[in-house]
Formats: sequence, structure tokens, C-alpha cells
Amino acid sequence: MALAVGWLRRLQQEWIIPEVIPERCVHSHCEVAECARCVEACPRDAWLLTDDSLKIDTERCDGCGLCVAACTESALGQPLLPALRMHEGNPTLLFACEVIGEEYAGEGVVPCLHAITSGLLLEHYHNGYRQVLSCRGYCETCPRYGGRDFFRQQLAQLNSLLTNRAAPTIKHAQITTLEWETRRKSPDASLAQGKPRGTTNRRQFLRRAITFTVEKSIEQVQPPTATPALPWPATLPTPEHPPGKMLYPFVPQMDALRCNGCDACLQLCPHQALQVLKAEGQAVAYQIQAEYCTGCDICVDSCDQHAIHIKPMYILNQAQITLTTTQCKACGCRFHYPADGAEVRPYCRICSRTNHHRKLFQVY
Repeated sequence: MALAVGWLRRLQQEWIIPEVIPERCVHSHCEVAECARCVEACPRDAWLLTDDSLKIDTERCDGCGLCVAACTESALGQPLLPALRMHEGNPTLLFACEVIGEEYAGEGVVPCLHAITSGLLLEHYHNGYRQVLSCRGYCETCPRYGGRDFFRQQLAQLNSLLTNRAAPTIKHAQITTLEWETRRKSPDASLAQGKPRGTTNRRQFLRRAITFTVEKSIEQVQPPTATPALPWPATLPTPEHPPGKMLYPFVPQMDALRCNGCDACLQLCPHQALQVLKAEGQAVAYQIQAEYCTGCDICVDSCDQHAIHIKPMYILNQAQITLTTTQCKACGCRFHYPADGAEVRPYCRICSRTNHHRKLFQVY
């Protein structure tokens, strides 16, 4: 049965459009979140963010995946499957940009190399893949190009984190299309390592059957789950002897002089990168766990005192901030605030906004 070309293209486009996972989006956790990374990353202006919703124009979207890479919370899902091959006796990831030509379509071909994230590389890193071979077109002439080599930048930052932890780094080399096709025909690394290949479910089988009728193969994977196990920074290798200055992808920093101890940032953090330590039911310190921070900026957006900010690729100099607990002079409620501040605070954060020296009159 012949298939209409227009219908097939529409079907394929629906398959490559990123899947939105609302539970992970920062706007589902915080109403004042200012994140617009997916909107800013889209080269075709397919995303529309309003006060009420986040929408995607499926007619504009070409499935480049740049919005997926820009989202810190993995709220957008899209399969980016490398070709797993053996190269010089080592398991190797093969990625190629789809613009190299339709004749190279298939396993290992992704919409854009710049959609590959550190989290994806780390996932394969833990499975023994320490080499990456990539093939690309001319980024400077591509309408998706944003002016910087995001793929190499992500890889360089990841290698800096691995070096800091005394772990093996990921080697990368760019190859030609001819070398790409030659390497892709080399032995499958998953089979060489004795690992079973993934199974295909009924839905995937039917989709592939339709595609095979027009002599074009399209890979499909299971949609991502709603709650990821761990944020990717927490999956970095843990050294046996941690260095004196551990480098993290993102480090929250608090300004003790500005912080009023409202705990809004702690309550809204989706990964518990900020916690409060208690002793005998009393808050004694703020704990910063930089390994769980994804740089989502929810804590920054929710702080009305501008007392917190995120530093990328930074060292955690202060993991704990000591708190002082006292009783409000006006309302009598107990409250806490950072003890690093220079002045003693007699009023809680609510009463401190009231002028306690003004005169009150009651009129009958």
C-alpha cells in the first residue's frame, strides 16, 4: 500500500517533536519562575511561554532538540540514540548530525550534535563508553547554529569535572562522513560486551513496519518517566580521596546579610540541594548539597531578598551556614536567620516590615 508523502512527513514530524513532562518543569513548582530556556534556545520560535501555559507550535518545530538540551530539569524528552561501536578495542559512541545527508540516516544519527547533553554522555560513561566520534556538517551555515559550539563546550566542562575527581576523561574526535560510515559498520559494542540489545514493544514494531514500507528507518524508544532517579550532577564519579576543592556544575551561594530565613528556597528546590539541619526540633544550619543542584534557578527566582545566586562550574567553599534562632520582640514567634550577619535581628521577617515606633489610634 502506497503512503502519501505528505502524510508520512507529518507522521515523522510528530515522532520527533519533544515530549513535554509537566511535572518536571520549573513553572510547575514555582509560579514566579522566570525560566525561558526552551523558548530562547529554539531557532524556529516554536515555543510560546505565557503566564498560563507553555505551548509548542508543531508546524514550526523541526525536532532539532536544542530545547531539550537547554532544559535543566529534563522536562523535555527526545530520543538521541548513539551508535555503540568498538573502536581500537574500546567501546565508543558514534554521533552524526542529520545534515550530513539522508543516505547516512539510521543508527547514531541525531537531529543536532548540540542537543547532546552532559547527562546523556554520563549515562553512557558509566556503561564504559569513554570515547566519542562525531560527524557534522558546517554549523556556521546551519539555521540552527546559535553562535557557539555547545557540544564541545558541554564535553569540555564534563571532562573538567571528571579530571577534578581523578576519573578518566572522555576522548573526542571529529571524523568525515566516509569515516563515519566505515566506523558504523564496525562491531557492535553492546554485543561485544555481552550486553543484550533493547527489546521492541508492539507500538514500536508497528511504527517501524510503516516506515520500512517506504524504505526509511526511524528509531523509537520508551518515553521518559515522570521522575528521574537523580539529577545528572549527582551521578558524577565519587573519588575515593576527594580533592580539597571539589568542582561542581552548579553551586548555590547565599548572602547571609540579605537572607531573612524565610526558607522559601529550601521548600521549592526540586532536588533538595538546599536543606535545613535541625537539632532538638530547632534549625541550626542551612546545608548546601551542590551535587544535587541542576541550575534551575527556582531558588533565585523565589527569593524576594535577592540573597541567593547560582555559580556555574564553581567550588563549594561553604557547605553549611549557621543559623541563629531567637524570639520575635513584637509577635513572640520564634524564627531563625543566618548567624553570619553583622547585626542582631530583634524582629521576624514579617514584623521587621512594620514601623513599631509609629503611634496607633483607635477611633470610636
